[in-house]
Amino acid sequence: MKMLREAGLFMSLIAKKLTIFSFLAMLLLTMAGCGSHTYVQGESLLLPVKELTTYAGQDNVVIVDTRSAEEYAQGHVAGAVNIPTADIVINVPVKNMLTSEKKIEEVMGANGISNDTLVIAYDADKMGASRLLWTLFMYGHRNVKVVDGGFAAITEAGLEMSTEAPQVTAATFTAKEPSSNWLADMKEVRALAENPDPNVVLLDVRRPDEFAENGMIPNSVMIPYEENFFTDGTFKTTQITRINYLEDKIYPEQEIIIYCQTSLRATPVFVQLYEAGYRNIRIYDGAYLEWSSNSDNPVVRPDGAAAPVQKNAS
Repeated sequence: MKMLREAGLFMSLIAKKLTIFSFLAMLLLTMAGCGSHTYVQGESLLLPVKELTTYAGQDNVVIVDTRSAEEYAQGHVAGAVNIPTADIVINVPVKNMLTSEKKIEEVMGANGISNDTLVIAYDADKMGASRLLWTLFMYGHRNVKVVDGGFAAITEAGLEMSTEAPQVTAATFTAKEPSSNWLADMKEVRALAENPDPNVVLLDVRRPDEFAENGMIPNSVMIPYEENFFTDGTFKTTQITRINYLEDKIYPEQEIIIYCQTSLRATPVFVQLYEAGYRNIRIYDGAYLEWSSNSDNPVVRPDGAAAPVQKNAS
């Protein structure tokens, strides 16, 4: 009996080692797959919260709290200005669309942000800071970072807080023409829905229950935006991101068009993919709200059936 127990224990140990070996082998193969693709190496868009204090009070640096005015008034990073997401979007033709050059120039300038300013943004919803970053990218300002982990990480780190708004010296911000490098429209998405291109990915970052209730754009791949974050609200690492997207057959050589319901959740995915070395990334700003409001647009239903495509005679 003792010999049998020892033999069983030995076999169990061997099985565990084989399982671990198999896992490591799969991980190495996946990492090797990462190496077969071309990722762009560049300066990080994410700022660890521990580094935030090193920028506070520096010339040509503005820390931006993107939460609501009410949340900001209850306490914010000392010296931070308040630019709520509502100040950088418009609600026509649908909710949360990119606002105008003139409005961006007014909002940035009033908050002391010029074309030479490093903008460091944080939020409490994993969306606001990324939306500000994407908006500034759209208007030609690339000197911007997102505080990784947002307000929760800032609070946990015990950074100095204030309920007072800082004294701001107005600046001049000149917006460039909106960049098509980062933006897709409904016409382009419609063409891909009807005639998929293997070199282009339509990435739906809504939740599965939203698809179950309302359907999705044909030929889309669904990866909920929450999957880009650890449970503490920080972005997943570059290596994990690359592995996860490779598993879904999404490669840096492809063009990726991201959408959600109103395009807010698409922006942290934009940041995450950019951070991981993807560059052919665009956001469909009208998002599923615009898409589903047009009865001509085809929709894939949860049962797998596609609604018929109606040709628009206009």
